[in-house]
Amino acid sequence: MDVDVDLFMRILAGRLAAVAPRGFSVTVRDGLVWYSGVPGQFSGLRGSGASGTYVRSNFPAYGATIEQRLVGAARQALGELQDFISEATHDPWPGRTAQPWPHAVVRDQVLHLWYGGRDLEADVVLACEPIPLADLQGTG
Repeated sequence: MDVDVDLFMRILAGRLAAVAPRGFSVTVRDGLVWYSGVPGQFSGLRGSGASGTYVRSNFPAYGATIEQRLVGAARQALGELQDFISEATHDPWPGRTAQPWPHAVVRDQVLHLWYGGRDLEADVVLACEPIPLADLQGTG
């Protein structure tokens, strides 16, 4: 299976944007998944008020297989979005008292993304809509 990495980044950004709190956005630009917050709304935002995850350039480094690369890129993006929001709000997003771990796994040709415990069926604090791997194949 071949994956269109730019398509993956757009879909991943959409899933992350759907779970991000109000005042935060997730977009794609220049091979990165970008996180930003409304200027002046969050005291923890520094500099430009934006940060990003290098998905396109780092994709091959996440593993030998497409599944490993998708999991690695998604988990890193989940973690970096979490850190960005937590630093901006001074709260352990999406947890209440501590930051839950970011997780990603491919199961039955679907990429699952969540924060919480290791088990997808238990201890999920926040989950993104799953991404079918078939949706990530480019049209050529």
